[in-house]
Amino acid sequence: MFGLSFLSPLFLVGAAAAAIPIAIHLFYRRAEPVIDFAAMRYLRQAPVEESRRRRLRELLLLALRVTALVLLACAFARPYLAGAAVSSGAATVVLIDTSASLSAPGQFERARARAAGLVRAAPATDDVAVLAFAHALDVIAPLSADRAGALAAIARLEPGAGATRYRAALARAGEALGGRGGRIVVVTDLQESGWDAVSDGGIPEGVAVEVEEIGGPDANLAVTALRVDADEAVAVVQNFSSRPAADQVVFQDEQHRLGAVPVALAPGGIAEARLALAPASRGALVASISDRDGFAADNARRAVLDGGSAVSVLALTASGHPTEALYVERALAVAQGAGGFRFHAIRASAFSAFDGEALDGVDVMVIAATEGLDERGRGRLARFVRSGGGLLVAAGPDVDPAIVTQALAGIVATSWRVREAAALGFAPADSRHPIFRPFAGAGALGQVGFTRAALVEPSASAGILARYTDGTPALVEERTDAGRVLLFGSDLNYRWNDFPLQPVFVPFVHETLRYLAAPRATRSEYLVGELPGAAGATPGVVQLRQGRPGAERTRRVAVNIDPRESDPRRMSIDAFQTGISRLQATSAQAARTEARRDEDAQGLWWYGLLLLVVSLAAEGLLGRRLG
Repeated sequence: MFGLSFLSPLFLVGAAAAAIPIAIHLFYRRAEPVIDFAAMRYLRQAPVEESRRRRLRELLLLALRVTALVLLACAFARPYLAGAAVSSGAATVVLIDTSASLSAPGQFERARARAAGLVRAAPATDDVAVLAFAHALDVIAPLSADRAGALAAIARLEPGAGATRYRAALARAGEALGGRGGRIVVVTDLQESGWDAVSDGGIPEGVAVEVEEIGGPDANLAVTALRVDADEAVAVVQNFSSRPAADQVVFQDEQHRLGAVPVALAPGGIAEARLALAPASRGALVASISDRDGFAADNARRAVLDGGSAVSVLALTASGHPTEALYVERALAVAQGAGGFRFHAIRASAFSAFDGEALDGVDVMVIAATEGLDERGRGRLARFVRSGGGLLVAAGPDVDPAIVTQALAGIVATSWRVREAAALGFAPADSRHPIFRPFAGAGALGQVGFTRAALVEPSASAGILARYTDGTPALVEERTDAGRVLLFGSDLNYRWNDFPLQPVFVPFVHETLRYLAAPRATRSEYLVGELPGAAGATPGVVQLRQGRPGAERTRRVAVNIDPRESDPRRMSIDAFQTGISRLQATSAQAARTEARRDEDAQGLWWYGLLLLVVSLAAEGLLGRRLG
């Protein structure tokens, strides 16, 4: 038996207005005094039937007016029958993972077979839906009793190149149930990196979530980055395995094979393959490996040879000599020319006199020393950041935190102070940040050792990108209206750490400075799913239109898979279920959404308004008869 509920019950307070016509009626029913006069005996003999009829009509008129006001309040309160099912029966939603981590040999065939078996085994009374997900979700078979259509849709599925996003997919699957009871069955490899940090919804309470684990390879080789340094192509290959590995990187343009470079990788290691290019090369470049046991989708990566100009980097040092930023300068030297970096160092005390036009052409500044940075120089530094320039502050022994804090007052609130020496390690706090994409996890950076570090005190608005092993911030980001500021809690010149001696230092410096330069630079690479439409759904080189209608221009950009998708580490089913329970914390909002859906489907307020119109029409007719 269903109970009557209201979506907006506060409107029922308006029903109190029904007391108004009752009060008016009682007010005008006062008994008039009886006055006898000579002809009274003749009037007493007159019939009183007409008076009784009038009183009855007045009561009926009062009832119609009260009813109209009550119906109006109920209509605004949006009534619905709680528990009334819009659709009958339970439902089964099969959620199948089509991300790049399902592209190992035979892996997706197992996923298809498992999904088809779930459709066949679903209770005969259940409707069935099939949804495919990676970075986005597609409904390939809507909720219905058509099992043959669902099986045909599964047979047509192929693994894609998107990244795994469990939370968003589960939230959409919960919506697909349409308020019904039932279950969601996730067919997946349980990739650990698939739990994205945000979710736009949750699973309603009472909906069961089951997991069908497909499994996957324990080892994988991947091309995680491809760039052009001057007249040299550089491919970064990562070994996601506890065993050493070897392969060769094949470089080719749109017409020819350019050459092959062998690579040998330690367990969990990273290696670079370099190949000289012809001067002024243009077009698209592809670097590929032949890993037959791991994921196929990450065996190749693409870049645009004419994708952008070099990033201009200006370093402030104590004397202005490049050796005071030696390791940064050497790291950038391997990427000179188009698509690389232009490095220049000046004395901090000379920054106030630095040419203004030259500063306008600088994309990123690196603060390696502050001695001699005067008031005018500090003001120029603040204007540079406000205008969209990127700033990297290395909190080493030559950088005075008081000078930096004063120069960036009102822009950056993060501060730091020097602390006692201690042996520390270093790991990303947000492995999905663009700086850490080529590393696909903390393993590659875990070899860095620090003998001394600054104690960074981030502001409330700052983002912590990496932490030391004692939990304190190591890399902090602050964003301004136009630019970006990164504070690294140590030096970059082999005084407080061995970072410059590690193989990961060069890609870390490159990715950090490219990220800081992004607001001023022209982007030439996107990840699958970042561009709208079909162009951004698969890896390749595509034409990107920009500009106003009538003044459009096109440029070529590369679309590649997310390097985090290359990590084959998997979570347990228990860990997956723990993530689901956090989604179910939003069930109160889901219950309100379900109530709104029920109310919209039933539409009882329309019937209330119809009865209101009938009551008002009857009241009008009766009122005219009473005069």
